[in-house]
Amino acid sequence: MFKKLFFWGLTAGILSAVVSLIYNRIFQFSYTMDGVPDYSRLINIPVLIAVNIGVCMMAAIACWGFIVLFKKKAELAFNLLFAIISFGSIAYPISVTLPLDIQMPEFFPLLAIPLHFFPIIAWLILRPLFAKGVYE
Repeated sequence: MFKKLFFWGLTAGILSAVVSLIYNRIFQFSYTMDGVPDYSRLINIPVLIAVNIGVCMMAAIACWGFIVLFKKKAELAFNLLFAIISFGSIAYPISVTLPLDIQMPEFFPLLAIPLHFFPIIAWLILRPLFAKGVYE
């Protein structure tokens, strides 16, 4: 069971990292023409990859803990907690104080907030491939 959760977390992390990189590129190319600064100093490729894989691997460990603790209600409890944490985490990009040399900081939440939802979306998209035998 833990092996399956490990690969579920790793696969979800890689998927969410790829989607995050694509979104980051689309954002940069869409808004760079209009004078929006490049936020690559704050959100760069290694950080995106590490955060997405790290969050999904922590989710796999947490899911294993929920299965051990809650047995039949583990999936509901874990998914609810993962969603609450994902929604709660958007408070950070809204409230962060950016360096003074960053122009137009109001666009930073537009880039950062969607990135917080990619790990849970990837986790739930890959559920049909990995959930059989995990929650049963």
